[in-house]
Amino acid sequence: RGESEPSSNLFLNQDRSLTNDLGIYIHVPFCLYRCPMCGFYMEIVKDRSFSKEYTDALICEFETYSKSFDFSEKNLRAIYFGGGTASLLEARDISRLISHIQKTIQNNERAEITVENHPCVATEGYLSELKNVGINRVSFGIQSLFDDDLKILGLWQRKEQNIHILNTALKLGFDTIAADLIYSIPNQSIERFMQNVEQLVSMGIATISLYSMGLSERQQELYSLLPGRDVEKEMFTQSMVYLRNNGYVQVAQPDFCLPNHINADTEITWKAPQGEQIALGAGAWSYFNNYIYCNTHNSKKYIADVNTQGYSIQHLQKSTIDDQMSRYMVLGVRCFYIPDSPFRSYFGISFLDVFGQEIRLLNQQGLIKIEEDGISVTEEGRYYVDNISKTFYSFANRCRLQPYCYGIGEEWRK
Repeated sequence: RGESEPSSNLFLNQDRSLTNDLGIYIHVPFCLYRCPMCGFYMEIVKDRSFSKEYTDALICEFETYSKSFDFSEKNLRAIYFGGGTASLLEARDISRLISHIQKTIQNNERAEITVENHPCVATEGYLSELKNVGINRVSFGIQSLFDDDLKILGLWQRKEQNIHILNTALKLGFDTIAADLIYSIPNQSIERFMQNVEQLVSMGIATISLYSMGLSERQQELYSLLPGRDVEKEMFTQSMVYLRNNGYVQVAQPDFCLPNHINADTEITWKAPQGEQIALGAGAWSYFNNYIYCNTHNSKKYIADVNTQGYSIQHLQKSTIDDQMSRYMVLGVRCFYIPDSPFRSYFGISFLDVFGQEIRLLNQQGLIKIEEDGISVTEEGRYYVDNISKTFYSFANRCRLQPYCYGIGEEWRK
């Protein structure tokens, strides 16, 4: 919304935050190939030879934060390596960056440290190295346990690889193993999708995330093969009931976790009252110091900028009070319960007085329920949580397109 502020404004002072919880996200935008359904920023590489230079830049960028801000009161709850293909980063380089972060942020004893892995990239040797350097949570983009599904999606992995890498991670004994599945795949039946879910549960996978199929512009020929909306909703409902009956907690719309394996990164980002997140790396988006901002979406420019000035921010915008109130609700509703007392404590007013009209309308539609100290999303509302979330957009952001529609973060396409 509007023009970017000077990037240096981020580092001028330190604002009061909603909570002291902090997450560090590290973006690794490199892949061996582009998945046909992916429309996000990424750069194709042949191997891990980029790892040291890129990690040097990540460390340099983080040092800019460590010199500019006081982290003594911050609680580091999560370090998350995502992508792209985060498992293309060398384990020794991951270890170097973690050490720098933990030396700066002393309150880190409970930090969950995650690395996303691709089934075709991760090996037993690599996973063993990750565990040895302190990674306690690994995530895998499984997507399906049926070869027909994987082929129609244009993915490289096959069922055998998916099962093998999950069993390998289980054998190595990570604290938490997470797996992503896609539902509403072209030609997919409810029964086949539920077999995916049931097999992951039987294997003992602690966190299962379910994402509805989103095709890219490169997959126009598959649109006619997508299951209908009623089928998609039934997949969502059946899997939600099945997982909850098997002891999983629905932490957010896509995320189901066994009770001692709740994803800290999701809670920091979405659960009200939200924490802050510093995102390092090319193409990374942050919310920190009451600013929302993104880094340049080009790894060569990112590295050059960071080596010259310590950061590579492409677009920076200060959150107004309206934005901050909206963020509390827009993100909080995704975890199905929003408490009012932290809102009142921080903003000096109840969210019932700020968003009363929106809350009454959602309540009348049966999508939320007004509780003693907050609001909760109903069973019916869980399927429609994206639309519930949009109800709380600030007036300045309503009817606005995504940032990339205005050219923000799109320089990598040129």
